Amino acid sequence: MRPKSDLWQGDCGDWQNQFIRENLLLLGHAAWQGFTTQGQGMVVCSVADVDTGIVNWNSDIVEYTVQFVPLSDISAHLQTLNLETTLIGRLLDTVQTYDPGQEILLLIDQNGRVDINLLQHLATSPADCYQQVQRRWWEFQLGDSIPRRMR
Repeated sequence: MRPKSDLWQGDCGDWQNQFIRENLLLLGHAAWQGFTTQGQGMVVCSVADVDTGIVNWNSDIVEYTVQFVPLSDISAHLQTLNLETTLIGRLLDTVQTYDPGQEILLLIDQNGRVDINLLQHLATSPADCYQQVQRRWWEFQLGDSIPRRMR
């Protein structure tokens, strides 16, 4: 989903796809945990301000925070990002119709530049991501004071 706006990074490379690939287990974990506790919703990642053009996604650490925004809070959250009303409406429709067992609705925000993806046809379902992270939780903990991030 790409709105007609300067906020989209589609013309700035595909770093978001690399970010998703490297962090899919944690994104799926957040999606499934959020769904099972709060119902339909969207995973929101705030990515640290880094030069994504020079990041080695296989070895560099890119800090980010992840949260699950339930359907009841999505409209207010999206309004803080100054997204167009028509886009917000389409996203609300998507949240109500996506399959949380097989798909992840993901918003990536880097300094107000927004990328929204409906991840479908996943090799690992959100429930499987959740189970894998739960079994290997120690691998994902890099420090108490560091925001959630991935090696």
